[in-house]
Amino acid sequence: MILGLDLWFWLCLLLGSLSFILCLVQFLRGFAPDDYTQGSVIVLEAFLVVYLVGSMIMQAVTEGPSGDWLEYYGYLITAMIIPVGTFIWSLMERSRWSTLVLGLTGPVLIVMVHRMNMLWYYY
Repeated sequence: MILGLDLWFWLCLLLGSLSFILCLVQFLRGFAPDDYTQGSVIVLEAFLVVYLVGSMIMQAVTEGPSGDWLEYYGYLITAMIIPVGTFIWSLMERSRWSTLVLGLTGPVLIVMVHRMNMLWYYY
């Protein structure tokens, strides 16, 4: 763990920040959602699927989260719904504002994965 946070968090910080920056630049340029902005959200969803599988394996191998496991998996399932919802939104609403909504997925997931990290190790 680096500075009390595991590799999952740092990877989410990297992917979420890159997705946010990409979508914010496209939003400021006035572009509607495209393959790059939607693809960045798909990458975040793929990361969360791997995170879910990794969490289930770690729960089977170790004692599991220090905090409430139900709260942990509630956060994880909610985090997995957010990219899907923003992706569907961007398919239905083809305006530059959908690009901003796609961009906000990254920071929201960073906060949620940080909270899951706290639940796993410290509470």
